[in-house]
Amino acid sequence: MAGFLGFGNYAKPGKGVGRDEPQKKRFFYFFDLYFRKLTRLIQLNLLYLLFCLPIITIGPATAAMVKIARYYVEEKPVFLWSDFWEAFKSNFKQGFFVGILSAVLTFAVSQAFIFYYAKSFENGLYWIPLVVIGFLSLLLVFSSFYVYLVMVTVEVNFFALLKNSLMLCFLGAKTNWLTLIFLVVITIPSVFFPIPIMLLFTFSTAAFLICFNSFQYVYEFLIRPYYLANGLEDPYEEKDLKEESIFEDTI
Repeated sequence: MAGFLGFGNYAKPGKGVGRDEPQKKRFFYFFDLYFRKLTRLIQLNLLYLLFCLPIITIGPATAAMVKIARYYVEEKPVFLWSDFWEAFKSNFKQGFFVGILSAVLTFAVSQAFIFYYAKSFENGLYWIPLVVIGFLSLLLVFSSFYVYLVMVTVEVNFFALLKNSLMLCFLGAKTNWLTLIFLVVITIPSVFFPIPIMLLFTFSTAAFLICFNSFQYVYEFLIRPYYLANGLEDPYEEKDLKEESIFEDTI
């Protein structure tokens, strides 16, 4: 069944982001929801780290964490262990390859940056590839906001998963910058207090933030077109996803 750009089956089951909330700005709603889910997010963070202990499982574990974080954003009921394990198993293959690809690309981009930065002191022309590498780094970061979220929300093959994630990083560009800024802010404590903060908060908080801000684009460009094209009732219509992200974008 066709979805975004003709790729994928977007009928993967899932209740929408749909519970009647009081009239509240999303900035305040985010923190209200976050602190209500804080204990569960700590548990999710610890479970994620447990599943990451074999390094090769980081990708599938990240997919499972994002699936649970999306449930928390949607305020759906969650059985943490069983739902995490089910998401881990069902997304293992794609999660594994995305994890490997992300590690390879991150290593390649970082090494290229170090090389060309050193060369830039010898010849100013090396700033050109540095700018290109900076742009590619942003694409890699922004795409990471969507790749696991798309993986656990819709059914697509690996090529379509990467293509859709890349396209969404352009379609949600303004919100991506806001998400990136907030991620930097919340990860700063992890740099200065790495062990306790990372063990308790960092990864699940990042996943929660990404789901809160980025799911609106997954809905608008992947899920909604499927329901419209097939004349099906859209369960996500209960709540308007076309709102601003955490911070109101006035640009």
